[in-house]
Amino acid sequence: MLRDVLEILATTPEKVRREIASMSPHELKASPAPGKWSVRRVLAHLEDVEEVGMRQRLEAMVTSDRPTLAAFDQEARVDAMHYDGKDPRRTLASWERQRRANVRWLRRLKPAQFKRRGLHEKVGEISVEELVTEWAFHDLGHLKQILEIKRYALYPRMGNMQAFYQLT
Repeated sequence: MLRDVLEILATTPEKVRREIASMSPHELKASPAPGKWSVRRVLAHLEDVEEVGMRQRLEAMVTSDRPTLAAFDQEARVDAMHYDGKDPRRTLASWERQRRANVRWLRRLKPAQFKRRGLHEKVGEISVEELVTEWAFHDLGHLKQILEIKRYALYPRMGNMQAFYQLT
């Protein structure tokens, strides 16, 4: 049931590492379009949300009865946590370390602990299983975002073949 979710969580950091391996520092910092995040910002967000957005909430639900779970304002945290000043490679390494520890912790949880619930201040009642599943969904969304950033970087070099594509 949760095996696929835990596998996504366990393997996403390596997938991200492979995708950014050949990117230059300039490419990691470049925003593909106004209002779009750079890879550096995505990595800083993943590192930040690992503990505050996910692990802390999950621990609260596992150890407390129906705790209130604060919302996570990702746009406010961009400035508050200085995402744009972080070194992308160091951020990735930190996220990978946190993720390994978190996956080990998740694999030790008992089935009944995945049924425990908390009260998210924006969406209402959620279970540990639902939040863990959202965590994997979140990972895949940011992996897709990194791939999209790489697509945007290729687009100007396609010449007349751009006629077949429209960037959004």
